[in-house]
Amino acid sequence: MKKGFSLIELVLALVLFQVGILATAGMVFLAQRNLLRAEIILTGILEADLVADSLERSDERGSGRRRYAWGEVSWAPTWDELGGLSVVAFSTLLGDTLVAFRAWSPSEAGDSLSGSSPEKGALW
Repeated sequence: MKKGFSLIELVLALVLFQVGILATAGMVFLAQRNLLRAEIILTGILEADLVADSLERSDERGSGRRRYAWGEVSWAPTWDELGGLSVVAFSTLLGDTLVAFRAWSPSEAGDSLSGSSPEKGALW
């Protein structure tokens, strides 16, 4: 009886090892892609919030758009019974809307929402 591994056992072990290495490399690639997506989403949300905060504090209620390397933030006044300002962040890199929300100034919120005065509206 011979001791050691046969050639078939060695090839099978190498194939299994290679599959494990390729799976690990694929997971690293997916992790990098998800981290980039999360960074773009966070940047979009923060920029949209910054734009909404500065427009809430100003007296101007016009519409506009600001472009960035990752996408754009656009805003416009809403013309329904609630009023306020609609802010949308869209990523051209991802081809997706990152955040869309409505913001009210404290005086508008008290008038439009029957005495309640939230600084920001819920996602719509």
